[in-house]
This record gives sequence, C-alpha cells and structure tokens, in this order.
Amino acid sequence: MPKNAVLRLGIITGLSAIIMTSLLTAVDVAGRATQAQAASAPNGTISRSEVLDRAQNWVDRNVRYNTTRHSSTLITDQEGDDKYGPDCSGLVSMAWHTTANSGKGGNSTYDFLHSSDIERLSSMHDLRPGDAILRDGHMELFARWKDAGDHTKGAWTYSLNGTGDADSSGWQNDWAKGPQANSHGQRGDESWSSMTGNFIPVRYERIVDDHPTGVASVYGAYEDGRLTYTAIDVALGQRTLGAIKSDTTLGFKPKALATLNFNTLLVTEDGPDGNLYRVDIISNRAEPLTFSKPVRIGHGFQHQHLAYDGAGHLFGIYNGQLRRYTITTNKPTETNITGNTLIDGNFTLKTLTTTGPNWLLGTTTSGELISYHIDGSPWKRTVLRTSTWQIFDTLLSPGGGVYFAHLPDGAMRRYHDINPHDTTSDDLTQLNDLDNNGWDQPLLSAQPATIH
Repeated sequence: MPKNAVLRLGIITGLSAIIMTSLLTAVDVAGRATQAQAASAPNGTISRSEVLDRAQNWVDRNVRYNTTRHSSTLITDQEGDDKYGPDCSGLVSMAWHTTANSGKGGNSTYDFLHSSDIERLSSMHDLRPGDAILRDGHMELFARWKDAGDHTKGAWTYSLNGTGDADSSGWQNDWAKGPQANSHGQRGDESWSSMTGNFIPVRYERIVDDHPTGVASVYGAYEDGRLTYTAIDVALGQRTLGAIKSDTTLGFKPKALATLNFNTLLVTEDGPDGNLYRVDIISNRAEPLTFSKPVRIGHGFQHQHLAYDGAGHLFGIYNGQLRRYTITTNKPTETNITGNTLIDGNFTLKTLTTTGPNWLLGTTTSGELISYHIDGSPWKRTVLRTSTWQIFDTLLSPGGGVYFAHLPDGAMRRYHDINPHDTTSDDLTQLNDLDNNGWDQPLLSAQPATIH
C-alpha cells in the first residue's frame, strides 16, 4: 500500500508491544511508536514528502502524455478522488493536490504563472524538493539537485514533456518520469543552463516542510560508569522523560556506547583488553535508573566509536579502521557477535551514528558531514556538508532522518533530513535546539530505528 494511502486511512504506525523479562519493572515504551500524519485535503496544506510521493505514483502507474484534456484522457490521483490532465501542469497540479480548474484537468502553465498561490523564488538555488520550475508552456516538479554541493550539475525532476509524435487519440511517447528511470528508461533530467535560461523557480504557498513524529530514546554514560536515560519528543524537541540517572556504576570506565534495543546497551571498557559488555536495563522510568551487573561478551574492542543500525549490524572504528559485526539476538553473548569484517582503513571520523540498515553518518575534524552506504562492495561515500560540523563531539540518530548533534558546552542541536538516503543534503534542515541542561554525558547513544 502506498505511504499516503496508509496516512489517509489514519493508521497509527510503530513497533508493537514489548516483551518484558521478569527483571524489567519499567522500560521506555514511548520510543516504539510514531504517529502517522494525515494526508492532505484537496487545496490544503501538503508536505514536501507527500508531493513527491504523489508525483512518483504517476511514474509507477505509467501515466502517458496527452495534451487533449477531456473525460477520456484525464487521470486520477492515487486516492482516485480527483482527475488531472496527463501533461506537465496536470502532473504538478496533481502532485500539489490542487483542484483549481478541476473541470479542465487542473491548472495550465498560464494559470500557474498568474496564480496568487504561487511564490516566485529569488534564486534557482532556493529550490527545495516539491517546488517547481515554470515557464509559459512547460513546468516540472523539482525533486533534488544532482549534486547538493554544485547546483550547476543540474537537477532531477518529475515531469511529462511530450514528444510531438501523437497518435490519433493524442497520446505521445512520453511517460511520467522522475529521478529514477521509469519502465521506458526515461528520467526527469534538467541541466543548469536549461533551468536558468528558460524557467523561473516557484513554490506552492501551501507546501510545508515535513516534521518527524515519535519519541526518541537516548542513553548516556559518565566517565565514572553511571548511566542516564532521556526520552525526547522529536516533533517538539522537548524531553518527555529524563535525564534519569543511575546511582550504581558499571564498575569500569566506559569508552564507547551503542544502544542495541530499548533495554540493552553495548559498552566497551577503556582499558588494554578492550572488553565489551552487555548491560541489561531494569528500570528507566523513574529515579534512579537501574541495571543488571554488566555481562562481559567479548574482548579486543578498542573502538573509539560504536553504532548499531537496528538491523543486526554493529559498526566500530578504531584508528581509522571501520569494522562491521553481525548480532543475531537481542541479548547477545560472545557467540552471538560474528563477522568482524574490515570495511576500510580510512575512516578517520570524529563522530559516528547510523541512519538505517548499513547506513552510517559521521563528521570529520575538518567539518564535513558524510553519509556512507556499507552494502556490498564497493561501499559508497557522500559528502553532505563540507564545513561547520567539526563543532560537534557526538552525533546520534533514532531513525527517520532525525539527527541530534551534541556540542561540548552541553547544548544539543536537532536536524531533520526528509530523505536521509538520497545522498543529498537539500532536504536537511535545522530545527529548534533541545534544551541545554543535562547533556553533560561524555557518551550518548540513541536507540536506532524507532522513528520512521
């Protein structure tokens, strides 16, 4: 079922009920559900992600170009509620969910040029996913830049262009296309010279930025071995719980921390043996946080960074070497951690977190923000930002494109990447900061894959 169909039905998504052990008196239950946001109403506000989803629906349905707008050629949107002309402005009308001139299959390019609902942007560089490029006679929906760091390399778009070779019914050999090739091998591709020489950048006034929802679970550790727990409403950027602190200590100085699941942590000891411990949380809902005695499950884990992707892969970095381990159970022992695969020896990162299965995000001391896809060989590296990210000492993500970036003074900044795996940063925005109190833990880790 398409994403928006799920939203339209008002289904609440998330993880299901938690199986508790006899020792677990209270656990974080808030972080395992996310609230679905309602789909747009015709002519109402609409999120950028929904605009792109609606456009992709026509690509998936193989909608063919035809400028003859009458009842036999109009195409429904994915809900089947409204019909649009199968041409460039019809696609954009459908994607923006506007029903202006619905009897004519949506707005024409002329209508959009003179519409009070359209804002003309001051620069082509201001385009964001779900905006459009427009001229009299043609328009395309902007999906993303080919290279976020160099817009002159052009953009990927959603479009229906037409070829002029119409059959007797007006159908032409062009189909709805987007950033990925459609079933006819066509892609929505615009060069920078074409964009700046022929179009104006525009924005639909009812389009809104996407905001994540749900509760993130964040664990922390002090040098003396005490642990903390904090729950964060990611939409508001506010704590719903915490920081809950433990009275007891781990019994060793922690070096690296990874959250395996809602009541299981992996912690390495800062020492010559590189001992790896499993820590089972008993209670994190009220002071003090309590946990069972740490269980030693490995040695030789000298990693400066640990990060778990929520899908069975633990990543660690030591002296620039990135290694991947496979974890086969929620409560691993030494026999449940296998693999120890060397990915590469050139990962000199200052911070490390995961954003999805086999997806990593890290920063460098020179200020780069870098995304890695460690899936097969060769692995892929994309620089999302080239500067300013060196100010952070910790990076963590609960999933869903939500990033928390910690500053040495105890402040925590909050970011949202609408599509964290599109290898661009055009849709990466900074949200309001979290409060600056209580973030003095040297080690912080979010439970992965709890925000979707």
